[in-house]
Amino acid sequence: MRRWAFAVLGLVMLPPVLYGLAAAVLSRWTVAGEPEAAAGVEIGVCSNGVHTDLLLPLAAAGVDWRSRIDPADFPAAEPEADRILVGWGDRAFYLETRSWSDLRPGLAWRALFGGGPSVLHVYLLRGAPADCRALTLADDAYRRLDGFVNAALSRDRHGAPRPLRGASYGRRDMFYEAAGSYSPIRTCNQWTTRALRAAGVETGLWTPFAADVMRRLSERR
Repeated sequence: MRRWAFAVLGLVMLPPVLYGLAAAVLSRWTVAGEPEAAAGVEIGVCSNGVHTDLLLPLAAAGVDWRSRIDPADFPAAEPEADRILVGWGDRAFYLETRSWSDLRPGLAWRALFGGGPSVLHVYLLRGAPADCRALTLADDAYRRLDGFVNAALSRDRHGAPRPLRGASYGRRDMFYEAAGSYSPIRTCNQWTTRALRAAGVETGLWTPFAADVMRRLSERR
């Protein structure tokens, strides 16, 4: 009986162990990028330890997010707000986990393997929050990053983004319907890495965890 118990435990533990090993190896497998620009557009990558977001200027290099989002949807944002904080992820997980105390095993499981719809979460703010790493992109590199983020927005038949009004965490943020589905391979943090890669930033090949993304940025600098 004890032997069977150890066998079952081993089978249960094997997938997460292999997943962690794959992340440890592939996050260190470098996808080469371009040298950091001496001047251009400053962006940031921010982390809460689990999830990463991109910190982008509200307007820069010919890109103006005010043509995509309605500032009236962010009534508590500071009048001098000059940046957005944007991240991608599973819709149900985002909307039902407003704090870590809301996290339930079933919800986490559905987010990982359910293949449900995704969202972009956008904050309108002034300056940079804590736990962000700054980097500078040339104008054309920034426009490539913006193109990646913009392509993630699901749009209506008129070409406008689809906000989920009434689903925000507060009065400074808004959710928008997005393309793609979350999976163990295509995580929110890998989405951040793919956005950076579109801009020519050196990244790891696969970075499913926030620590992987932030570590690569530290090494780059």
